[in-house]
Amino acid sequence: MKIRTFLNQPFDFLSSAKNKWRYISISTGFVWVFLLLFQPYGLSEEVSSPVNPIINIILFFASIVLNTFVTLSVTQFYGRKLLQFRNVTYQRYILWFFIETLALTLALTLVNFALSFIIPDLGNDFEEELNFGFQLKVYFKTMVVLLFPFMATIAFILIKNLNDEILELGDQLKNYQSTFRNKQKSELLEIKDENDNIDFSLALINFLYVEASNQYILIHYLKDGCVKKHITRNRMKSFLNQTQNLPITQCHRSYAVNLLNVNHKAKIKGKDYLVNASIDALKLPISKSYLHIINTEVLPRT
Repeated sequence: MKIRTFLNQPFDFLSSAKNKWRYISISTGFVWVFLLLFQPYGLSEEVSSPVNPIINIILFFASIVLNTFVTLSVTQFYGRKLLQFRNVTYQRYILWFFIETLALTLALTLVNFALSFIIPDLGNDFEEELNFGFQLKVYFKTMVVLLFPFMATIAFILIKNLNDEILELGDQLKNYQSTFRNKQKSELLEIKDENDNIDFSLALINFLYVEASNQYILIHYLKDGCVKKHITRNRMKSFLNQTQNLPITQCHRSYAVNLLNVNHKAKIKGKDYLVNASIDALKLPISKSYLHIINTEVLPRT
């Protein structure tokens, strides 16, 4: 994708109120932790200086954190609306990020000035802080600090959206499988002989599995709660061709199973089997050549 095309894509990560609060909270928490742990931009010297009492240091850090929370709340919920930056592209939001950083820088300067009447200013004198060059440095420092929680918020929203989509697709798949199985349960299975004549028919849900025996296939099925057998002159390959649109799959050279009646895959004495906990007769071996197919079509191993 070209850069221009990407920049013209809609930026909707911070469109909802919930995501805006996520961004504000993550940014506020990051600023608090970042300043407290790393004490960048000369703050470590001021914090360790005996001239500045602990209460002044606490108020100074608290003012920055509170100012970050209030300013981002105002810019996200009112500033974007006022300046028409609500439904924007990536390109427009990059511009907004610069504007928001500017708003935060100005707010920090004003709050710092207000606090200077209550507590001595940590670091530079306020007259020096009014210098354009100093403010420009503060602006870029603020941008760097704000960039980390911004990217973290976008990554969090991306992961959450992907996870929600996966869960939604999983639910859709389950609903589809449930509908598909319920529809097929009432379907009639017609078993043909080698001459393509119908030899035996039964409800698909009652069919368990078929066993190959030379030129014959042995049908195992349920009738009145009991397992019955029916033999038909045909080959396994022909039977599978006749039932290829049904949930019947080969799991062994000699066996093909109705997946509607399979609970899960189990390992018994080191070998893989398809089983049904309520039907003792259904315990079919899986040969290695069919293992990959079975792994994609039946329930996970237990």
